[in-house]
Amino acid sequence: MKMNRMIQRCKSLRGFLLIGSVLIFSPVGVVNAQPVESQAPSGQIAGEKLEPFAGAYKQVSEINNTYKQRIVEAGDPAKTEALQEEANQKMNQAVKDHGLTIEGYNEIFKAILNDEALKEEFMTVLNKTQ
Repeated sequence: MKMNRMIQRCKSLRGFLLIGSVLIFSPVGVVNAQPVESQAPSGQIAGEKLEPFAGAYKQVSEINNTYKQRIVEAGDPAKTEALQEEANQKMNQAVKDHGLTIEGYNEIFKAILNDEALKEEFMTVLNKTQ
């Protein structure tokens, strides 16, 4: 029952797609997700957008990894919610620090999920990103 409550709280948070994105799309490149509708055709995602996206993605992944275990172990619903909000704020800031909007980040992410060639290009850029 606690897990269902935690999932409901996660879904209500503003930046949930970012957490969900990190959990669905691992940095090692193995994705078994269903195609997601994207507003931005993948052909419009230029290499210049992949670099800031890769940097943001790495930071978002690190933040997610840092908070994931803490959220699971929190036990207290109020503490869980506070940790989720803190993680979301940090992830949102990481995206903005790389010159992207949350919407732009999510569009690029969706495009990568739907385009194998773009996914491969992203993985190449990601591996070069510090």
